[in-house]
Amino acid sequence: MELFFFYILFSVLVGFHADSKGYSGINFFVLAILLSPIIGFITTLILSPTTEEIEDKEIATGNKKRCPECVELVKLDASVCKHCGHTFT
Repeated sequence: MELFFFYILFSVLVGFHADSKGYSGINFFVLAILLSPIIGFITTLILSPTTEEIEDKEIATGNKKRCPECVELVKLDASVCKHCGHTFT
């Protein structure tokens, strides 16, 4: 019974870890239940964070902002977008 509890608990942790990298936590939870939490965790360790997750963290830390024209990330103190040439006011 305790083994089943820890199996489910580790599967949930795999789901949270995948979600923190920008992937579907529910899908990785199911993967961990069907295969093994160890295989699911190794899979999440191998995967790199998604581009959206990296960009969201950069914006949240205040290091970068989005250009309103091309929607690319630029440094916060940039006066001109390096991608499209848009001038920030």
